[in-house]
Amino acid sequence: MSELAKRTVFGSLFVIVVIGSILMDYWAFFALMLATVAIGSQEVSKLMVKEDNRSLTVSTVLLGTLFFVLSVIFYLYSHIIQLILLLTPLLIALFSKRHSFEKIVVSCWTSMFYVALPCILMMEFYWNAPIDTIEGKYLIIMLFCLIWINDIFAYLTGMAFGKHKLFERISPKKTIEGSVGGLVMTVLASFLMNHYWLLVMDDCKMMITAVIIVVFGSLGDLCESMMKRQAGVKDSGNVIPGHGGILDRFDATFLAVPMVYCYWLVG
Repeated sequence: MSELAKRTVFGSLFVIVVIGSILMDYWAFFALMLATVAIGSQEVSKLMVKEDNRSLTVSTVLLGTLFFVLSVIFYLYSHIIQLILLLTPLLIALFSKRHSFEKIVVSCWTSMFYVALPCILMMEFYWNAPIDTIEGKYLIIMLFCLIWINDIFAYLTGMAFGKHKLFERISPKKTIEGSVGGLVMTVLASFLMNHYWLLVMDDCKMMITAVIIVVFGSLGDLCESMMKRQAGVKDSGNVIPGHGGILDRFDATFLAVPMVYCYWLVG
């Protein structure tokens, strides 16, 4: 199977699994997000530490998944739980004789903030949608669709017209033309989705949401590329053939979702 065919087949399966779990029910999506946090945390540990360090990887995965699970299940007490868990890496570093303070704290906090927190917010979208006029599950589907539209059209526009590098030091293949193409198509798609299908908010607010998704989704992509470059690897993992790891598939989501959440909270 060619690389393009592999990417197409497994990319389509990935979309089916994500959309299917959202539409199935709350706990199916919870299971998907739990797997995302667990695998993503393991990948974070590998990228941050740059060496096979089983005990630190276990600590990173355990704290990331606990941060996610306890925040979702004990929603009313989540802030207390989160505070306790955020302080835990400091205690692990204090008593650890094998690992440096920087490796423990950076690995664990990156797992909790970068991977688990966006997944917690998506579960909150599902359970308690910040937009009253739509069910949370359709709101999450809309967010994923806009993220994917930006990825697809940024890639296609960049392939066809890309000449000027966007951030060559971190990601040599990304171009300004590709980013503009992704932005235009994502904003257009957000208008059409809202105006002719979802009708969930003012068209202007929806298009601003699309801009936030594009800007911070692209920054999330670049941040993950930076982590991989510093670790000296091409992909964060090999969970999805042709696409890499969980971080490779959710990099834009991890940064875009918290910023959209903040905008909807105050907008």
